[in-house]
Parts: sequence; C-alpha cells; structure tokens
Amino acid sequence: MPGKPPTGLTIRVLGPLVVHVDGAPLMVDTRKALAMLALLAVEGRPFARDELAAMLWPEADDESARGALRRTLSVLRASLGDRWLRVDRASVTLDPAGTWVDLVALRGTAGITDAASLGFAAELARGAFLAGFTLRDAPDFDDWRAIQASAVDRAVADLLDRLAVAAEAEGDIPAAVAAATKRVDLDPLDEPAQRRLMSVLARSGDRSGAIRAYRACVAVLERELGVAPLAETTELYEAIREARAEPAAAVEVASQPPSAGRLPHVGRSAEVTAVQAALATATPDGRVAMVVGEAGIGKSRLVETVTEAVLAAGGRSLGARAFAAEGGIAYGPIVELLRAGMARPDAAERLHGLSLPTLRELGRLAALPDGVARDAASGRSIGMGGDQPGARARLLEAIGSALVALTEGPVAGLVVVEDLQWADEATRETLAWLARRLSGRPLLLLLTWRPEDLDELGASFASTIEAVPGSLTVTLQRLARDDVERLVEAAEAAGGADLDLDALLAESEGLPLYLVEAIAAGTNRPEGSGRTVRTLLRERLATVSETATQVLAAAAVIGRSFDLRLVQGASGRSEDETLAAVEELVRRGLVRELEAGRGAALDFAHAKLREAAYEATSLARRRLLHRRTADLLRAEGSSRDDLGRLVQIATHERAAGREGEAATAFAEAASRARAVYANREAATHLETALALGHPDVAELHLALGEARTALGDYDGAVAALETAAALATDARLAAIELRLARVHTRRGDLATADSHLVAAEELLTAAGADRGDDLASVLSERALVAHRSGDGAAAIALADRALQMVGGDAGALDPPARAARPLQVLGMVALSDGHLDVARGHLERALATAAATDLPLAVATRHALALVAARAGELDPAIDLAGEALDDGRRLGDRHVEAVLENPLADLLHEAGRRDESMAHLKLAVAIFAEVGGHPGDLEPEIWKLVEW
Repeated sequence: MPGKPPTGLTIRVLGPLVVHVDGAPLMVDTRKALAMLALLAVEGRPFARDELAAMLWPEADDESARGALRRTLSVLRASLGDRWLRVDRASVTLDPAGTWVDLVALRGTAGITDAASLGFAAELARGAFLAGFTLRDAPDFDDWRAIQASAVDRAVADLLDRLAVAAEAEGDIPAAVAAATKRVDLDPLDEPAQRRLMSVLARSGDRSGAIRAYRACVAVLERELGVAPLAETTELYEAIREARAEPAAAVEVASQPPSAGRLPHVGRSAEVTAVQAALATATPDGRVAMVVGEAGIGKSRLVETVTEAVLAAGGRSLGARAFAAEGGIAYGPIVELLRAGMARPDAAERLHGLSLPTLRELGRLAALPDGVARDAASGRSIGMGGDQPGARARLLEAIGSALVALTEGPVAGLVVVEDLQWADEATRETLAWLARRLSGRPLLLLLTWRPEDLDELGASFASTIEAVPGSLTVTLQRLARDDVERLVEAAEAAGGADLDLDALLAESEGLPLYLVEAIAAGTNRPEGSGRTVRTLLRERLATVSETATQVLAAAAVIGRSFDLRLVQGASGRSEDETLAAVEELVRRGLVRELEAGRGAALDFAHAKLREAAYEATSLARRRLLHRRTADLLRAEGSSRDDLGRLVQIATHERAAGREGEAATAFAEAASRARAVYANREAATHLETALALGHPDVAELHLALGEARTALGDYDGAVAALETAAALATDARLAAIELRLARVHTRRGDLATADSHLVAAEELLTAAGADRGDDLASVLSERALVAHRSGDGAAAIALADRALQMVGGDAGALDPPARAARPLQVLGMVALSDGHLDVARGHLERALATAAATDLPLAVATRHALALVAARAGELDPAIDLAGEALDDGRRLGDRHVEAVLENPLADLLHEAGRRDESMAHLKLAVAIFAEVGGHPGDLEPEIWKLVEW
C-alpha cells in the first residue's frame, strides 16, 4: 500500500507542480530549478551535467549552458538546505531517502487489487501531469513532459478501471460509481469506460443515471467524432432501459472472404531483373532507376520485391513516398527518409563520421539521434569528420552524405521515393541534384511516378531525371492473359472463391490493382459492365467492423502514413479498440505495416483505398476528424516546429473550417520554408495565409515579395512589395523600400532602384541613431548601384560610410559581421578598376565574415572571388570557386542568382577545354534566364547583364 507523504521532501507532479520541504513550500526564483527537480524525481536516475544543460538551455552555447546549470544548482541546493540533491563533477542525482513523489507512489500500485489501496492511489491523481508547467525555451523538456503525460494518463486510466472492478467486487457500489465516473471524465470518448459506468449505475439501482450516462456518451461521440455509439453500447442501453439482464459483450467479428495469402508477383520478371541489375552496378558510383506507370499498375509491388532482395542480401534501404495532401510540405519525403534512417538503433554510429556542419544542417530537417544531437548542439567535433577549418554547411550535400551513411552495407544502398507526381518542388530539386551527383555514392536512387498526373513542373523534373547518364527507366504495362491466369490459380489454390478468368480479364483489362481487389473481395463473374476499382474498394470497406471503419476514416483524414498513437487520438477509440481495429485492417489487406524503425508504422495498402475511405466518410465527420488531427499535431510539437508538421496542421485546420488557425499555421510554415530556401512552397503558403484572412497583411506581403524575388518573378515581387509599402507603418517602410530597390537593381533599372534607396535613407536618418545598422545596409546597396552605374568614386564613398556606421575599417583583419556587405562592394569596385590584390583582400575578409551567418552574401562574395581568380589567370582555382558558389547558390532557390552563377562557370570550363560540361551549364543558364523577370518567355536584356550583386 502506498505510504503517506513524509515530512521531508514531497514532490507532487500529478496536477500542478507542488514541492514542499518539511511541510513548507519550496522557494526558488527560477522555473528551471523546479523543472530540474521534477525531472530528477520522476526519472529516478542520475543525470549527466551536460545532459541537463543541453535539455534546459538548448539555445545557449556550451559554456553559457554550463554556467546557467551551475547557478541553478546552487540556488536549488540552498533552497533544499543542502539535502537530497547530490551533485558531483559529472552528474546530478536526487536522493530517494526522505523523498516522496506522488507519481512513484501511484506506480507502486501495480499488482495491488484491494480497493482501499487503489482508492488512496486514485486520490493522488489531482490532474494532468505537470498541469500548466512548460518551458518555452527548452523544447526537449517539453517533449519529455508530453511523453510522460501520455504515460501517466494511461496509468491513471488503468488504476481507475481496476478500482471500479475491485470496489464493485467488494460490494462498495458508491466507490465503484465514483471510480467509473472519474474514468469517463478522464477520457469521455472511451466507450468501454462509458459502458462500465452505465453498468455500475444500473446495478446500483440508478437506472435513470445510467440512461443519462448513455445520452451523454451519444452527445460527446457526435460532438467530437461525428459517430454513433458502437452496437454493444446501444444494446447495453436498451437492456438497461427495458430492465433486462445486461447482454453479453458483443464480439466484433465481421464476415470476410477466405484469405488468399500474398499473391505471387507475376508479369514483372524482366522489370525486376533490370532494376536489380542497376542495383548491382550502383557501386562505387550510384545509379538512378525510375519505375513509371498508371495508377494501380504495380509500381509499389515492384519496389517491395526489389527491397526484399536488398534486405535478403544484407543491404540497407530507406523508403518514403509523397502524398496528395502534402504537396506543399517542402522536403516532405526527404525528411521522411532521414527520420526513417535516424530512428534505427545504429543511426548514431552511422552518422558519427559526418562533419559537425553537416550534422547541424541535417538537424534543420529532422531530429538527430540523442547522442549525435547533443554533440551537434554543444559544438564538439564528431568522429574523423569534425569541424574542419573553413568547412561550411551545405544542405543538399548533407542530405546526400546522410543517405549514404544510413544505407551503407555489403551491397549498394537503396533509397526509394514513391509517387513523385505529388512531391513538393524542394524534394524534386533535391532528388535531381542528388541524381546528378552519385559519383562516389554507392546507392540506387529508385523513383516512381504516374506520368499522367505530372504537372508542368513535375514533367520538367521527370525529363531532368531521365536525362541523367546511366539512368534506367522501367515503364510498367498491364498484365497479359497468362499472368492473370497465374494469379487466379494461386488465389484458388489458397482457398479463394472460384473465379471466372475471362470475365475477370475483361473487367480488369489487365490492371493489377483491379485484379488484386477483385480476388480479395472473392468476386466471381462480375455483374454487368463498369464495375470499377472504386466499386470493389467500397465493397471491401463495407465488410469491416464498425470500430475498424471509424479508425479507417481517421486514417484517411490524416492523409499520409500514420502511427497507432495518432490514429487512436483522431478516431477517439481506446488503445485496445484501436489496436484490435488496426489488426483487423492489416489482416484484411486494407492497411499495411511499414518497415521497422519508421516513425509512421502504418499506411494504406494503396492510395486508392485511402481515397475510397475518405469519400465514404460524411462531410461533417471529416471536419471533426480534421480538427482533432490538427489539435493532436499541435499538441505533440514544441518550439522546434518542423515544416512538415506546420503544413499538416494548416491543411487540417483549413479542412476543418477553422480559417484563422489555418492562416496562422500557413504563415508559420512559410517562414520555415524560407529558412530552408524552399521559396516556391513559401510563396504558396503566404498566398494561402492571405486568402484565409491572416491579420498581418503588410508583413505577409513583404515576405511574399522576398519569395517571389528569389523565384525570379519580379513583376509579382514588385506588386507584393508595393502592397506591403501601402499598408506598412513608418518603422517597416524603410525595409520595404530596400527590398524594392534590390528587385529593380536586378532588372537593371538603376535609377528607380536608387530612388527607393534614397527614400529608405531619409526614413532611417529621421528615425535616429538606433537604426544605424539598417542605414549601413541601405548605403551598401546605394554603393552597389553607383558601381553598376559606373561611378566608382561614389561607390567607394558610400561603402566607406557604411563601414563607419558599423564600426568597421576597410583594412581590418577581423571586421564586424555587418561589415561584410560594404567590404564586398569595395572588392567589386576594386575588381572593376583592375586592382586584383585589393579586390581579393576585401572579398576574402567579407567571405570570412559572411560564411557562417549570411549564405546569400557568401554566395555573391565567392562568385566575385571566382571572377578575381579568372582575371588573374588562375583557371583551376576560379573553376573551384565558381563551382562552390553554384552549389550554394542552388540551395538558395534564387533562380536569377543560379543563372548568373551558371554563366561564368560555363565560360571557365570552356576555356579549360571541358566543352561538354561547359555546354551543359550554358544550357541551364539560358533556360533559367528565360524564366526570370515577370513574363516567362519574354527576354529582358538587363536581366542577362547581371554579373555582380
């Protein structure tokens, strides 16, 4: 039996956090001291000092975090009277002697069956775990709190269930009613708990109370889930209302056709052999293979066959797919690949050899394994690839390196991305980049898509991939009569219904999806014509149990791969009900289990099944399920909101009809997309947020102008920025004038650009000294405009003024960060005047300052250094610098910059005699220049003249 709280240290974490020392409240001046105490008490283990520092002060550098930890420990020890807290040089522990923790007492009831002990434990459950206690700047702590809260809820629910049973068995009906009532209050959507409450109320003689409980159950299920109670709940209500004996619990076992087992993979031997041959030759240099064909043609089945062969040979694979509902999630499938690999037990070991900048870049897209994440956050070097001098983070290079590390094995690794007709543009660009850079990367990049569903950008991506030297394209055709006959024979041999081969062939026309669904449904001689795949899918869905139907509807609304926790929360069913429903759906072949280690462990067997399940769900229930899914996704997050989750939240909120919440989420997603240079997705999210009525119209138009600028849509950028200027306050107007100037500078309209810069300078000068850094930025841009206008003296004077504003000096060896831009402009002026050594000095100092903090400026500076090297006759260094600038420039997603970077590299390669490479870069430059401006196809001469920026 749990003991009563002692007079020493008592810590209550069930409900609001309460800490007493010898009966008096603990007095500390920081929430992090309380958070640390709760963490130590609940976990009951020693914590390394570095572990606590990383968890509670993640944004601080290593030394600052350790200092904050020392101060907090000092405060906490003093408040505790130097008791209970054990601190040494390496670890921190809470001494259990003299310490009482309510959660530990509750956990101690496991195995106890007497109602008195269970009742005492139930009294400890004052509310949710650490109710109302969060640390906004410590996401790891909040994640831990959320995980613990979920576990505590399950423990309390189990305790109340056991208490209700024990009290009723001992004849204490009031105690049983109280426990059952509290259990329903904890989770009103748990129908077994609702039925228990109805039963115990009825047995207590309170029949009207039982009926009220049923009606409350009906109301909450309708309000929260849009569904009626399960059949056994209604049957129990009818029995209680009619004063009949309680019926036996109904068993949900719906009739189902005999299982035909997994059908053989027929008609694809040549295609499988071709892909396996590509895999065998994908080392030491990787290869690309594409499997294309219409919906239902068997692309996923071929991928499964190849994957099984890789795993059987001891190899490693990673798989992801794009989803129709997630085309706006930048890097969605790429993140899924990384998460799948990082969830595996050996992920930390495999990533250990990557450089610190690479790991930090990966951490922007997916959570790193614990040990690797701590090292990356603390700044320590990792493995042999530590933080080498001059190394810079490159997002795409980091992705490529990680995929190789996570799939390395005795055979070439396999990286699969399916359904690319629905992929976001950032994912397509990443895959195209990787496909062109598989030299030295022993992996097969296996891609699938439906040609008929490709949009214009998707078709361009497909052409790019198909043009990669050595790539393989496998186009799947419908099955021949012999193949269909083999399928029918296999199904009948496994106990399926007798099938009419001719009728089945006529109806299916050899489409594998129709054949598989018809066989699974036991269809014999389809009646009439036009019995489509959709008809068969609906027939299969109609045979599942009521609970499974509700779970399937929730899964369809989620819209992508899902885990048990998410679909349980969305459906509102209990954990046991959800598990039983999922097992039924897997058994029937409607849902499939994904490979071990994937965060989302379940998915529909085919996208058409998801569509059918979604269509079969009423509009009202869809909106409710979308709302619940959005709430669940929001609740599981922290201050490290990832882009994919934000877009999912926004999409579900919009589908649920909550436009205000959707607008906010789309705006946040746009900000995250811009942070990883997914400009096309960012522009789409911003436009959606504006359409949904986001209140900060001026700020969103400003961000939209920046995104459109990066995409080369200068007409759209000017329109958005002028709208922002019309709506902005004076404090923001100077920043908008600066951005308008940059757009006009790119278009070669230098007079208009300078007029905007003069307006910005006047606004900032009037604002006073606190806007000095902003004024320096404007002066730097005016210097660039003067340089491009041919007025070198004015350019130097303006750049020198900008340097003085930020406390810099043209010759300083260690200039301040804001000095990078004026130094870069001075370097370009010196280059134009032929002073190559002076130019190199300015540009190298600018690059050293900008490399770690300002990627766009670093790209421009490295490009200028390549021009200096070329003018000095240093051909190989010039090619290297130009290539590095281009690699980073592609990451920016800035189309005009990318075209400008392609041009000089093409010239340098031509001069070096590398004609084929030169022509490839020249063609890309021409194609991109044709896109840039405002009217695709209309060439704007001044745009082609941009050389320095």
